[in-house]
Amino acid sequence: MSISVLTRRRGVPVLSWAVQLRQPVSLLVIVACTIFMLSTPASWPQHTLVGQTLSAIAFVLVVIAALGRVWCSVYISGYKEDRIVDVGPYAIVRNPLYAFSLLGAIGLGLATRRVSVLVLLVVAFLVYYPLVVFAEENKLLEKFGHIYEEYMRHTPRFWPRRFRPIEPDLYPTRPRHVRRALQEVLWFFWAYLLIELVVAGEGVQRIIDIF
Repeated sequence: MSISVLTRRRGVPVLSWAVQLRQPVSLLVIVACTIFMLSTPASWPQHTLVGQTLSAIAFVLVVIAALGRVWCSVYISGYKEDRIVDVGPYAIVRNPLYAFSLLGAIGLGLATRRVSVLVLLVVAFLVYYPLVVFAEENKLLEKFGHIYEEYMRHTPRFWPRRFRPIEPDLYPTRPRHVRRALQEVLWFFWAYLLIELVVAGEGVQRIIDIF
């Protein structure tokens, strides 16, 4: 029996603090990653086959994360509190937004070329965000009861058993919420651009030092 089911049956709103502190914790991790990036040397050279390959992987992961989050927003934005969304990416896993965000975090970590930043991002994500997920699932169980329990039985939390989304021919969207999601995913690209500028600046500085 899951933690969420137990807490719902007992009526204890555990882990609600995880949702409330999500933004401050995320900001703290970003500040820590910035400090590590600016104060530690690169873990691998940029202009090598390995470096170029990892850079390409980083960019692809950031793009997938951004497009994936927009895909999720088409189905979930504006409906999260109203009903259980079990179509689109939510037919594959229960928490696709967090799954795509993890891919984005890995991509940004690779883009910094610092193993320390990559490890910090991944560990912070894997330690903290499952708590957020448990809290959100607890809330949904309290609100929707056995309907959500049935959804939980058929749909994994993070790791998909199949990659076949259920996509209806017609689906009502709320443009204002989708637009907001588009604005949010732009931060992935802004962060990637800033990281690339720092990395490029390091390369220029090395050339200056040589001459």
